[in-house]
Order: sequence, then C-alpha cells, then structure tokens
Amino acid sequence: MLDRQKSSHNLLLRQLARGGFTLIELIIALAITTIVISLTGTGLYALMTANQRSQIETTDRLELEQALAFMTDEIKMSRQVRTNISWPITPTTKIENFNPASGSSEIQPILVLIPASSSRLKNPIVYYLAEPPTSSVWSGQRVIYRWGPTLLQNGNYSDGNGKDIALISPTDPIGYYNEVLVDRMSEVAPAQASIACESSYSYSIPNISTRLGFYACIAPDEKSVKLWMYKQKSSSAKSVSIDALVVTRSN
Repeated sequence: MLDRQKSSHNLLLRQLARGGFTLIELIIALAITTIVISLTGTGLYALMTANQRSQIETTDRLELEQALAFMTDEIKMSRQVRTNISWPITPTTKIENFNPASGSSEIQPILVLIPASSSRLKNPIVYYLAEPPTSSVWSGQRVIYRWGPTLLQNGNYSDGNGKDIALISPTDPIGYYNEVLVDRMSEVAPAQASIACESSYSYSIPNISTRLGFYACIAPDEKSVKLWMYKQKSSSAKSVSIDALVVTRSN
C-alpha cells in the first residue's frame, strides 16, 4: 500500500514537471521582460521629455506674443518711434529724464516712443534691455524693461495713482515706472545674423554682432518700426523668436 502511494506521488511530480517551465526558460522570460520594461521606460521618458520641451517652447512663444502685442498697441498710440540714443547711457543721453530700474545693469535702450500730442505725456516711453536685478524672480540672460506710465483698463495712461491723465490737471505730475515686460532674452541668437534692415532704416547699434535678444529698425519717417525678439535657449528647449512690422497711428 505504501509503495503504491509513493509511486503515485512520483508520477504526479513528473506530470507537473512536464507541464511547468524549466529554470532556463524562466531566466530567458525574465530577461525578455526586463528588456521590454527597459525599452518601455526609455520610450516613456523620451515622450515626457519631448512633451516638456514642447510646453517650454509654447510658453516662451506665448510670452513673446503677449509682449509684442502690448508693445504694438503702444507703438500705434505713439507719434514717433526712435532709436537714435546715446550708448552707453551717459548724463548727456538724449532720453529726457530716463531713469532705469534700480539694481539692473548693462542698460541698453532699444526703442523710444514719442507720445501723441493728445496724450499729455511730457516724457517719452522707453523699452530697454538690461540684466535682471540680483535676487529677483526674473531670469537672464537679459530682460526687456518698459519705462513709462501705467496703463488703465480703458487703454488710457494713469498718473501713477490710478487716475486717468485725461481727467487730471495739465500741471499734475505723471509717474513713470520700470516694469519687466518679458525675461530670458537671448544674449546670442544665431538667427539674428540673418536679419537685415533696409538700407534706409536706422538702428542705434549698426554692428549686427552686438545685437542681442531685442532690437528694432526704424524707417526714415520714424513712423514704422521692425521689431525682433529672441528668447534664450534653455537646456531642454530651443530658442524662440518673433518679429513684426508696426506703424504709428497718432499725431
């Protein structure tokens, strides 16, 4: 009886062995699974990196488009656009009362807007490049600053205290402030070398090798301006650029 039970047990083990996997088969299956998981992980990482890069580039372009839209609106409200500015900035600068942001360095005015006669503004509005102030939330290499009065929701300028300058006395002071329009402007953009203005246009820095991430060409009548802006390339995304031709509409 005992021998019969032992024989049945051995037979069952042999049947189970024939229906299972050998050690070599398990090792091969494990190796294949490891390779598949590794390839899947690599593909997923590449997809996530590409998506992150695309999001950064989209954000950069959106920031440039918003900055350009703001600048375009203000140029249209102006009487003239100029770039004939003394550089580097000296006490004899041609920009009356221009006061750059405190803590910023390497100030380089790019665009000067002469306000419309009806605006009641006495000083020009200046867009300029500078290194961001130390310990600021803004990222370099450069940022675009705007020096001018604040704008109200109705599109009119404010005196600095929330009042529409059209409603205040002509003798009341109007505050001018420095605000960052967009950051991470490029110091070196290879595409800039291919940008050329018409021979009749003027630019404050004629040597194209010194042009940075924001510059403008002005038509002889000082009514039209070509603008270029370049975002600094990041470690995971390429540089982004934008350009436009804008014409003033005010007198």
